[in-house]
Amino acid sequence: MRKYFLLIILFSFFTISLTGQNYQAWVDNAARHIEADRLDSAAISLQRAMSLDPMNENNPVLLLNLGIIQRQQGLADDAFISFTAALANNPIQDVVLHRRASLLSEMGRYDEAIEDYTTLIRDYPEEVEAYYRRGVLYLEQHNRLKGEADFVKANELDPDHFFTQLSKALLFKLEDNWEAAEKIYSRLVETEPNPDPSILLNRAECYVHTGQTFRASADLRTIEPSQRNNPYFYFLRGRVRLDQFDKVAARADFNKAREMGYDLPLVDEWIKKTK
Repeated sequence: MRKYFLLIILFSFFTISLTGQNYQAWVDNAARHIEADRLDSAAISLQRAMSLDPMNENNPVLLLNLGIIQRQQGLADDAFISFTAALANNPIQDVVLHRRASLLSEMGRYDEAIEDYTTLIRDYPEEVEAYYRRGVLYLEQHNRLKGEADFVKANELDPDHFFTQLSKALLFKLEDNWEAAEKIYSRLVETEPNPDPSILLNRAECYVHTGQTFRASADLRTIEPSQRNNPYFYFLRGRVRLDQFDKVAARADFNKAREMGYDLPLVDEWIKKTK
């Protein structure tokens, strides 16, 4: 995450023309604070830089950084405002749109997120990731036809693309072909130097559905620190623990998923199995 921030800030260094020394100093401060994980101080530094020179051509890039920081801090509404302001005259609008769409998805504002991905696809027609992510949102809205159409389009654009592989795995899951989906996730885990926790979570789900409890448990242990706010993690781990005949631990996980708002009727059905 730090490197991503710095790449964007360094991008602004290359575009800075004759700016005031104080503006540059505050940008430098922000970069140092980000490197040290002092996000509050980084946000203040970026805000100070922009307040010193409100018309600076680099401000859209700084606003993007500010939005990323605010999202990391859990300030979703503030991050949305920053990303929206960052769109104007931004030399990397595709990055801003991706960030805002992802945030909107996280906020449950699916229609708006779909609008952003649709804009991305219009302006960047070979953007495979946008097709994949829009397809996922269509599935969230129970529009399988549109979701599958986006996955097929991603495959047409680049069958070997990372997000095309995720599309294929998701299609296999929709068809209850858990073995085929697991093979894709395993291949991604093996080829990615630092696989995203979501890939391991999905593979664990495949393992659960194919009766490979030990492997599912191993993947869940690996990603546990990053999943503390994910109710599905607790639901899935509850199923694993139930398969391991640990009804007490399974019930605790199911109750945790329930408390966090995960599919209540489904969770209640599994809680009954722990009694």
